[in-house]
Amino acid sequence: MLLNQTPFSSSVRLLRGAALAVLTAATLSCEVTSAPEGDRDIAIGGLFSLTGNWATLGVTSKAALELAVADVNAAYAGSGLHFTADVADTKLDPQIALTQATELRARGVQIIIGPQSSAELAVLKPYVDANPVLIVSQSSTAGTLAVAGDNIFRLTPADTLEGVAAAALMYNDGVRSVVPIWRGDAGNRGLHTSTQLEFGLLGGTTSTGIEYAATATNFTAPVSTVSTQVRAAIAQVGANRVGVYLAAFDEVVDVFVAASADPVLSTVRWYGTDGVALSGPILASAAAVAFATKVGYPNPIFGLSDARKDVWGPIAARIQAQAKVEPDAFALGVYDAVWLAAAAYAASPRPATIDQLRARFVAATGSHNGTTGWTVLNAAGDRKFADFDFWSIVKDASGTRWVRTAQYDTQLKVLTR
Repeated sequence: MLLNQTPFSSSVRLLRGAALAVLTAATLSCEVTSAPEGDRDIAIGGLFSLTGNWATLGVTSKAALELAVADVNAAYAGSGLHFTADVADTKLDPQIALTQATELRARGVQIIIGPQSSAELAVLKPYVDANPVLIVSQSSTAGTLAVAGDNIFRLTPADTLEGVAAAALMYNDGVRSVVPIWRGDAGNRGLHTSTQLEFGLLGGTTSTGIEYAATATNFTAPVSTVSTQVRAAIAQVGANRVGVYLAAFDEVVDVFVAASADPVLSTVRWYGTDGVALSGPILASAAAVAFATKVGYPNPIFGLSDARKDVWGPIAARIQAQAKVEPDAFALGVYDAVWLAAAAYAASPRPATIDQLRARFVAATGSHNGTTGWTVLNAAGDRKFADFDFWSIVKDASGTRWVRTAQYDTQLKVLTR
């Protein structure tokens, strides 16, 4: 490394090299028409929740997309391609996401990054199946959307792997009886199902639990149900062997406010999901923070390799500087998705059909090693390999913040604290 080379320039150079290697490999096997004179503007779409639930990920995803577009334009300068960002706010509402996707497609967008939730993606799927558009979600996990051969791709693993990690942590903590409470949407329902299955395979038991509506704003009734089931579990195995598994988004704040009024619920451990890891709204609620720090509340999310921090660290710092929010691996997945989209366009004829872009995109994922690591997909178009970081809220003299408290290697089945 040159003495005057910054970490930023080093990491982007590595990513540019990876993208150009993908392009070279693709052009060896695909006939590509020569580039026309001058740059051709290509919009990369973004469907993110900027002002609604899970906006922490939405604003970091938007920043990641915009920064990646700038970086790929520098990398592909002179190629005849120029990329732009076209971002729409879904508010995490499935119907708004569908409307925005339709409008993006009407503006000529062929590749859309997002949406964030499986509930949104489930509503978009019939539209995607019937129209020439590729969807690349950074954070949808529902196993019901793991369909081979469609035009939906996900740069995160499906809920099965997260269920393995969550169950392993709970069981390692000594928990043997879990009471679940989950948001009634495709993604959180899938996480609950997968985690319950994996926890059972380890020898644990799961109570009936309760599902609340995705539109719920009052959590008194579901929290009361959880309390009743927690009391029953404590009577059977003791408080130190009981846990509550909460699959949610930002409404976790209201759930915790309701739960804090019940003295029994703060005597057992609570566990969360990727939809809350590194969330900003929970840190802004003193009542929610007080409850979370009392019950532990680790949240798993697709993890980043410490060995590659020199690559993803500077990119994450740039995203945080622009979004004013610390990004997670999902946001960095957006950054990688833009590079993959650019490689697909660069290796395709011009203009490219969706089938051509799809083939080149899949080819690129098999060899791209980006900020989130190797992006190879499985037969269903989901990320094939992943490890998980667990994040918990810590409050001390330096303030209230998210801290990584555990890691799980899904291939080696090793939990590290």
